[in-house]
Amino acid sequence: MRRLSILDFGSSISKSQIGNRKSKIACILCLVYFVLCLAICPVAKSDSSIRGAFALSGFATGVGTRAMGMNGAFTAVSDDSSSVYWNPAGLVSSWYKELSFTRADLHDLDLITNNALNVSAPETDSGAMSFSWSRLDYDFESWEEDVFLISYAKTLVGAIGSAGKGFSLSGGITFKYLRQTSELDIAFESVEDEVVEPIFADAKGIGLDIGFLARMRAKDGRNRLSIGIAVQDIPTRVRWNSGELETEEYVPYRYKIGCSMEPLPRLTLAFDVVGEQEANLKEIHFGMEHWILPVKQTFPVSEKNLAIRGGIAKQLSASERITFAAGLGIRWASWQLDYAYLIDSSGLGDTRNRFSVSVRF
Repeated sequence: MRRLSILDFGSSISKSQIGNRKSKIACILCLVYFVLCLAICPVAKSDSSIRGAFALSGFATGVGTRAMGMNGAFTAVSDDSSSVYWNPAGLVSSWYKELSFTRADLHDLDLITNNALNVSAPETDSGAMSFSWSRLDYDFESWEEDVFLISYAKTLVGAIGSAGKGFSLSGGITFKYLRQTSELDIAFESVEDEVVEPIFADAKGIGLDIGFLARMRAKDGRNRLSIGIAVQDIPTRVRWNSGELETEEYVPYRYKIGCSMEPLPRLTLAFDVVGEQEANLKEIHFGMEHWILPVKQTFPVSEKNLAIRGGIAKQLSASERITFAAGLGIRWASWQLDYAYLIDSSGLGDTRNRFSVSVRF
């Protein structure tokens, strides 16, 4: 049996110190970039037409059925493949590779549908990765919106993965490519020959999101407290092309701050606040999730499991719009089915029904 010499011990300490130093440097660089982007990001009108377009990228509907069942209170909960949108730093909390598909019927009209495909891989020494593709289809017109998201996340402080006890801090980044295609007659609206805005047009854009997630776990693995922060579109630039004229526009950045905790086993409570460039705080979200049946911590899960979810969100604006959400989740072995339903006090509202199926492997 080989004995460890003093030199070996010193070498292992040196490698550990170097690894910790690299993580701290990466964390500092990310924070500096984060602050600089917020400071120099071009000013965009808060009522920009872009926020209505590219709804698929999550600006209006979000990604993932589980998160929507909690009415979007997911910034500090993020621990599955949908983290690619809500908070990319949460990808390090996923234990397994995951493939999920989501379908939503917007406004219950059976005319506008949203399909999304997410693939994620758990964290290794190199970090965690995820890829997402989403499409918004308008059945009554030849109009499609696509968004491609690629995310990378890594634990900066603490143990790798969600199995670690105690404190951990992770960071993540999402690169996005947006594309809109339309066969409609394209036109630009000109106001006093100075301001040119697209009514309908083909468009392409690129963007960036960044997020951080701090977790404090108890000895039994429960989440004592998690705090997450994510900023979307710092910056995201979209170029509109009507065939005759071109114009470029920056999407207003949006920030989300959330906290979550597990006061009882398998019960998660979450709270989010959402703001937007030049609009300060815009929304507040509260959500809950409770897995009724116990679940084994080994894989694959060998028993049925049932989750109930709910949430409420309120817009902090003159409209004072309120939405209510409810959802169910059923897990069997490596498969999981989720359903969410939203009720909007304003009438038409956002996505009413959303279904998803996912498999872990």
